[in-house]
Amino acid sequence: MRKTIYSIGFLILESVLSVGLFTACGDQFQEEYPWMIGRQEDMDNTNEEGAGATDITVLEKELRGAIPYMISYTKGGSWMPHAYQYQRSNNIDNYAGYWTTTKSTFAFGGPLPTLYTFPNDYLGGPMDNTIFTQSYNAIHHATELGKPEWRAIALIIQAYQGHEIVDFYGAAPFSDWRNLQRNPPLTYERGEDIYTQIFNDLDEAIRILKERQPSRDEIAKIEDLTIQTLSNGDWRMWVKFANSIKMRMAMNIVKYDAGTAQQKFEQAVTDDIGVLNETDARDIAYYQEQNACCLWTLGNSWHDIRLGATLENILKRYNHPLLTRWFDTNSYPIKEKGSGIQAPIDVYGVRAGINMRNNNTTGKDKGGYGPFSTLSGDFKYMPQAFFKRTESLFLMAEGALRGWNTLGRTAKDLYEAGIRLCFQENGITDETVINQYMEQTKAQDIDYVDPYNNENNIAGRVKVGVKWDETNTNEEKLEKIITQKYIANFPMSAEAWTTFRRTGYPRIFPVDVNNMKDQGVDTELQLRRIPIEETTNNTLEIASLVQALGQPNTGASRVFWDKPTETRGEQSPDNEFALVIPVNF
Repeated sequence: MRKTIYSIGFLILESVLSVGLFTACGDQFQEEYPWMIGRQEDMDNTNEEGAGATDITVLEKELRGAIPYMISYTKGGSWMPHAYQYQRSNNIDNYAGYWTTTKSTFAFGGPLPTLYTFPNDYLGGPMDNTIFTQSYNAIHHATELGKPEWRAIALIIQAYQGHEIVDFYGAAPFSDWRNLQRNPPLTYERGEDIYTQIFNDLDEAIRILKERQPSRDEIAKIEDLTIQTLSNGDWRMWVKFANSIKMRMAMNIVKYDAGTAQQKFEQAVTDDIGVLNETDARDIAYYQEQNACCLWTLGNSWHDIRLGATLENILKRYNHPLLTRWFDTNSYPIKEKGSGIQAPIDVYGVRAGINMRNNNTTGKDKGGYGPFSTLSGDFKYMPQAFFKRTESLFLMAEGALRGWNTLGRTAKDLYEAGIRLCFQENGITDETVINQYMEQTKAQDIDYVDPYNNENNIAGRVKVGVKWDETNTNEEKLEKIITQKYIANFPMSAEAWTTFRRTGYPRIFPVDVNNMKDQGVDTELQLRRIPIEETTNNTLEIASLVQALGQPNTGASRVFWDKPTETRGEQSPDNEFALVIPVNF
């Protein structure tokens, strides 16, 4: 299967109304121009906008097709595992410590000998422009067709995808993507400029939705309500989604410009509709039971991933009840390959960045890392969140810790509310169990042991307890907030990786094998951004990217908000709780 790359967005396979894009987990990047929107055969099409530019019914169908593509989860309500594997599983899920890729070769796609090997097929850049092509008419023509609310929705979904792409890669040709610029080279924009644009877009979207207040029947024209997705027909949930994205972005820039971060954060929280919280009935997510989630397919059917050692060790250090609710135990023996010692039945994760050659994961009963943990059967149809209520609560907890306006709620209140919601939304409602968990004053002294290969063993790093203690320093309190947020937000790896780079928490295990040292990637500080492979076709784009970054196109370069205040090993970072002078963001 030949792989065609179109470098827009993080989403997958065209829907019936797209311009015919095709992206799959597949072969080497070749032949097609990697940063070009649409197929080469479409280049001479003079009617690029199509009927959606003049027909509101067509425009609504286009937008309805765009919404599911905010992440590589879904097409028509099902998750698309090939695209998810390419765009998340073989990179970001590993960086976050939630999952570990345990193979070096795949049925579709090039080799991945270690996680920190560049170039490789899975660090090629954003690859599909479906969300931009299908929301183009909503952005540019919905208002003139009498439906500005659809422009608002389009701005929100582009904001969601746009800010994550900046967080991953540091820069993007965001305006060219939005305008369907087809003539290469596209112009990369600085990450901070894209953030500014997105903040403005979210403000506009919120204003429009409050003015228009579309009914449930209207929203059903652009959102599939049969699977209870996203707003579930309530325009206020779109506003909460926009405010929550704004709040997340605000916290991302706290080290870059704390003054602006506080301003944007407080605007979102104090808005009359506000952000997601525990009073909302559900997350912004896809809820469906017809198709197994990507993580189930990748782990339980394809045997390409296993639970990550970082998450395993953190959950074990807190004796967390969700360890055995989320993940299965080994149903087949695991023997250490050197000593032959058989491990007891337990939940086992794999350390990220090991040498992945010759690691047998062809089945749960085939030895090697095969018997290691995957999703339990209870989570085969796990709802996939675009934004979780728990994230909002922990973001507000951090804001309260910084002295920002959180409507009178304290950091302790918000922190504990986030923990309780994590338990409740995962089916644990026993107050005794929850309270016992929250009373832990320190983490248990449990190290990570690889029962198949003891050479990968590493000392556990998380030591903070769960119980809130007002006598702790702000840095200690922040580590507690972020560590519990990390657990509660599983499996949202993009947010977890971004927060780790921003704060240094939680204390994610570094990779075992670092083949990017010659590019400046520090093993302890870990990868700071995803580099983009340079090909014979994208030289000008890479030059534009480097100019926008102001740094080389390497994994050691930092995105704009990633201020270098980390320390190595067991020392704590400096997260700068004192307000700094704004830089006119």
